[in-house]
Amino acid sequence: MFTVVRMGCACRHDRNFMLDVPGGFEGYLMLYVYTRAVFRINGTDTVTEPGTFIIFPPHVPVHYSAADGEYINDWMHFTCSEGLSSAVVTGIPVFIDGRVDVPQYYKLIADCFYRSGNKQTVGLLIRALLSEVFLEEDDGHMPHYRELLDLRRMIYASPAEDWTIERMAKSAGMSEPYLYKLYKRAFGITCNADVIKSRIELAEHYLASTDHNIEEIAYLCGYKSAVHFSRQFKQIRGTSPTEWRKEI
Repeated sequence: MFTVVRMGCACRHDRNFMLDVPGGFEGYLMLYVYTRAVFRINGTDTVTEPGTFIIFPPHVPVHYSAADGEYINDWMHFTCSEGLSSAVVTGIPVFIDGRVDVPQYYKLIADCFYRSGNKQTVGLLIRALLSEVFLEEDDGHMPHYRELLDLRRMIYASPAEDWTIERMAKSAGMSEPYLYKLYKRAFGITCNADVIKSRIELAEHYLASTDHNIEEIAYLCGYKSAVHFSRQFKQIRGTSPTEWRKEI
C-alpha cells in the first residue's frame, strides 16, 4: 500500500537552491523537475533537462540543486508497504519529455491527499503514474499493452468485483492463456495474483481508516468468507488482519 507522507506541487526556488541529505529519507522521495537541475548520483554530478523524473529510495544520499536559474519541481515523500515493482527504476534521473502528464498526476494526488485523505485513491494514482512512467515505453513493443494497462487500472479501481480469468481475458480482448502470459510479462505479476494484491491493499485501507469488523471488510473487498480473507491476508502480510490493525 502506498502512503503519502507529504508533498508539494510546482514549488519554486531561486538559482541558489540546493538540497543535501547525506543519510537520505525514511521513505521514498519522488521528484518531477520542470527546470534544469543538477543531481549527484554516486558521487557524480549530472545536469538534467526540464521534464526529469527521479525516485530516491529510502536511506540513499539525496543531493540536487538548481543548474543555472530558477528551480521548480513537484515532490512527494511516500512509503510503500510491499516495495516498488521491479520495473520501477530508482536513483537514476528519467527524462519524460511530455510523454506522461506527470504534473497532472501530482495535482490529482494532492487533491486526494489534502482534501479527502482517501488513501486508496492516492495509492491507485501513484501506481498508475509509475506504470505510465516506467511501462509506457513498452507500448510499441508488447502486443495489447494498452489493453493490459486499462485492465489493471479497472482491477485496482474495483478490487471487490468478481475478476475471474475469463472476465479479465474478455475485457482485454484476448484468450486466457495469452492474457496470463502477457500480463506477467508487462507487470511482473500474474493477473490472478494482482487481483489478490489489489484486494489486500483495499483491506489495509479499511483496517486503517474505518471501524468495520473483519467480516464486513472481507465482504467489501470481494471475499465470500472472512476465514478465506484472513488466511490470504496473513499469507501476504505475515500477520492476521486483526493483528495488523493493532500494529498500525
